[in-house]
Amino acid sequence: MEEKMINLYGFLNFFAFGFVLVLIGPLIPVIEKIFAVNHSLVGLSLSLGSVGFLVGSLLFGYLLEKFNAFNLVVFAGSIFSLGIFLLFIMNSFLFFIFGNFMMNFGGAAIEVCIPFLIGVLGTGKKAKRLNFLHSAFAIGAVISPVISSFILKYTNYWKSTFGIALITSLIPFIFLFFIKNRVKDVHNEYLKEKVPFKNILNFSLVILVLALSFYVSYEMNFSSWISVFLHEVRNFQISKSAIFPSFLWLGLFIGRLFLAKMPEKLGYKKWLITVVSSSLLFSSLAVFLSTNFFLTALLVLLTGLSYATTYPTIQAIIVEKYRSNKGIALSLASSVTSLFSGATSYVIGFLGQNFGIFFGFIFILIFNILELFIIFTLKERRV
Repeated sequence: MEEKMINLYGFLNFFAFGFVLVLIGPLIPVIEKIFAVNHSLVGLSLSLGSVGFLVGSLLFGYLLEKFNAFNLVVFAGSIFSLGIFLLFIMNSFLFFIFGNFMMNFGGAAIEVCIPFLIGVLGTGKKAKRLNFLHSAFAIGAVISPVISSFILKYTNYWKSTFGIALITSLIPFIFLFFIKNRVKDVHNEYLKEKVPFKNILNFSLVILVLALSFYVSYEMNFSSWISVFLHEVRNFQISKSAIFPSFLWLGLFIGRLFLAKMPEKLGYKKWLITVVSSSLLFSSLAVFLSTNFFLTALLVLLTGLSYATTYPTIQAIIVEKYRSNKGIALSLASSVTSLFSGATSYVIGFLGQNFGIFFGFIFILIFNILELFIIFTLKERRV
């Protein structure tokens, strides 16, 4: 029962993180207009958010190996909610920068803490449970652009979606009372079995971290900039272009819900090669053939379906591969991922400002190609 509560707690937190993180992309044109900033500044602010994610990942990965996991889970959720609150009340671009930084910091802590708990709870394959967890992120990411599009079209209260995100982020705190003892007991048992930290630093972890980094770089930036791309390159109305991240994350949700067992059935490496190849195909078609609403929606949906299981599959390899120092391994993966994603956000913003956002999307496709090469070198072996 307590493990189900932990799963539910993680599900609700990932839902809130997906809701607010993807919400920012559709609002970029509004933020730029109201605060008089350009693509380059927005790209820089998104990069600073990735720095927050980096710091949160590294810090909490280390702290999970040393201190009370329950207290860390509470702290992570609190910082995350604080960041959303700053976004909700922002009246200047500076508020956006700080709010985005804190939201990413707390979100990174959540993304390390929850998979860590799943990694130390029970035995057996973890891919199915992690796909379920990440499907919650996808649901939130599907819903928020739809709500944002509706609000942009019919009201002037564009920040109200952040208010909804704030309320959503506070709901999981209710479940903390039910999981407190279980989290403490499991974490204490985990800390009794330690192996030297140096044992996790190997070529295999480097490959896993690079694969995860390339994936997040093209997934999150495709989601963040697709509305801008369709508005500026394909001349879609802002309210119409704002809904397209929902199609991407609807595909991600469907894939994580119905394909959750496939990584374990086919084998992690074979499955990753399959989905990374298909994501390159459909994302390329979405960029070059996005001529009308329905065709673009279909191609973006198929891109999301192809993206769906990549992150949780790589994360499952990490939590199964390392008997000890799971927190460190997860934090290294998340932190390096944030560096790649942040740098990519800045480069895309720079390219968009100076050469047009179309060239920014070409850069996204290049990262997809690089990940495919990385996956071919992957070796599955527990250490």
